[in-house]
Amino acid sequence: MSTSRKLTTGLATASAVLLAAQIGSDSRAGIAGSKHDFGQFGWARNQICLPCHTPHNAIVRDAQGAIVGAPLWNHTLSTATYTLYIDPDTGQQVTGQVDTNSRLCLSCHDGTVALDAFGGGAGTQQLTNGLIGTDLSNDHPIGEAAVWPTPTTPELVDPSLRAAVGIMPLRRLPDGRQVVGCTSCHEPHNRPNVPGMLWVNNAAPGTTVDGRTVSGSLLCMNCHNMDSPFVPTPALAAGSRR
Repeated sequence: MSTSRKLTTGLATASAVLLAAQIGSDSRAGIAGSKHDFGQFGWARNQICLPCHTPHNAIVRDAQGAIVGAPLWNHTLSTATYTLYIDPDTGQQVTGQVDTNSRLCLSCHDGTVALDAFGGGAGTQQLTNGLIGTDLSNDHPIGEAAVWPTPTTPELVDPSLRAAVGIMPLRRLPDGRQVVGCTSCHEPHNRPNVPGMLWVNNAAPGTTVDGRTVSGSLLCMNCHNMDSPFVPTPALAAGSRR
């Protein structure tokens, strides 16, 4: 076997081991039985996928003309305006929009659209648990409040390392900028099967994608490198360094 092939095989094996250690290998992992398993509800027509996805007549663009951030989308989109993160250092609120993928999550979780508003129909079922609302000023920044700097600054972890093991993706604004979004931390289909529908168990010790051993906060540390001194940069939106 050539040296290059051995190296590639070794990296692939290491990535697989790291991913398995972080997300677990429970055979029950997946959307069935999770909080996003809508098949148990009559309003979802006893179908797991239908409230979010449809094979035909999907929503392709939102009201602003932006491409919807998920395939074959079926749920009515929120048209709410969101109050974004407030930087505690300056007291200034970050203005702007959320990424196209997070807008899908918020179409249920901001409370402005009914859970059963899908397929073009009006709904009546309102979310109770997991309601975030439209004021995101006290939540982890997303969208234009969390634009990822290019190049990645020292206090953040290179996103290509997360991509290599298939976890915690960055999302995009309509203009193409990469940002942190809801699904940078949460996996809506529950494939990892960890608390909070996260990509990795944040309460567990482990090894980060850049090779640091941590006693906890593994999800946080897969983005944040707190061992590196913070270097201020205009490219880093307020809040995304936290």
